[in-house]
Amino acid sequence: MAIREILDTEFEQECEVCSAVRWIPEDDVTVGIERDGQLDPKVVALPACSTCGSREFLICSADDEPEHPSPGSFGHRHRLMVDVLHSKLVKRGRVTEGIDPTKAQGRERTAEELDRWFKGRLRIRREDEREGKTRPEVEPVEPPQ
Repeated sequence: MAIREILDTEFEQECEVCSAVRWIPEDDVTVGIERDGQLDPKVVALPACSTCGSREFLICSADDEPEHPSPGSFGHRHRLMVDVLHSKLVKRGRVTEGIDPTKAQGRERTAEELDRWFKGRLRIRREDEREGKTRPEVEPVEPPQ
């Protein structure tokens, strides 16, 4: 899993490889990656996991992507959160050099759509966590004050 919660200036991320949970300041990430002379404005590269060194990437929705086939599912809500984070980064100017910010802007999610699925708090948990069962290797983390 990548992101679990989005706050004003940081987001919580769980490493898919080792399950370490950490808060990442938005100032530590940018929209877009460059590889072999090509730029991709839809990707957000996360910093390497401080526990295992794994690198993870978030990919926002394509402009013409159809709606998620399972509305309300974990995958659907995670996709919405990725789109929100991507959009926030672009608006704050956190775009990789060489990428036109107007071309980097992804799909905007409406307040009504987000409220329907998140009830005012951009946060998701795995199914077993919502039932009060946490994965034994995952330590709950409090947001920075």
